[in-house]
Amino acid sequence: MPPRSTTSSYQRDVRRQVGGRLLSLRQLAGLSQETLGAQTGMDRRTIGRIERGSVAATLDQLSAIARAIGVPPWRLLRDE
Repeated sequence: MPPRSTTSSYQRDVRRQVGGRLLSLRQLAGLSQETLGAQTGMDRRTIGRIERGSVAATLDQLSAIARAIGVPPWRLLRDE
């Protein structure tokens, strides 16, 4: 098992990557954070925190976000 600091750094990197994809896809869909939040039942601040990588989105949140922006959930997790 890698040292704890390595895991934490890796987790932060993954959160930032997912958040960056979310930001790009949300903007491509022409949605504001407020609109996406209303469609998913999340607060716009939560959307912003996920986009910045400050918090990790749950699978339920990622699924709801993907549905709202019209992409398959894997698009939030993998670049293609």
